Amino acid sequence: MNLRMFASAMMVVGMFSVGHAAAAELKVVFVDVKSAIENTKQYRDGLQHLESIKNSKQKELETLRDKINQMDKDLLNQSMAMSPDRLSKKQQTINDMKKDFQRKLQDAQEAMTMERNRLLQGINTKFGKKIRELGKEKGYDYILTKPSVLYVKETHDITAEVTKLLDVSK
Repeated sequence: MNLRMFASAMMVVGMFSVGHAAAAELKVVFVDVKSAIENTKQYRDGLQHLESIKNSKQKELETLRDKINQMDKDLLNQSMAMSPDRLSKKQQTINDMKKDFQRKLQDAQEAMTMERNRLLQGINTKFGKKIRELGKEKGYDYILTKPSVLYVKETHDITAEVTKLLDVSK
């Protein structure tokens, strides 16, 4: 990572060390990719959708967990009065429910991860296309990203413009 940042910094230094006439024509701008994407309507709507999925799964899992906990308490209170065979069956039922709970928890986590990745993949694809279009339209020589730049004058930051482009396009 440091090597990549060093190489990017050297590239920027090299770009600005060319002759004055060539440097005057060089058009370099900056975009904060994370901020540009996270401020789009599509991303915010996607997060709301993810939150609703999370809340739904969470309620389902809490209900199952509460049922398991209640069965554990009941088993503990009644275990002395149960036959060994019935006690064993109840314990097996509870263990099966605990395994089911773990599977559902893992499935919910995987579903959330997949949904988030799907959301980001769609936005990232659109982002790349819009950046190339903007670069050609405005005649930029370079569009740099946040991790590769240590300082950027605000007039060269096109993050808000990119966010607007992403919101306008479908």
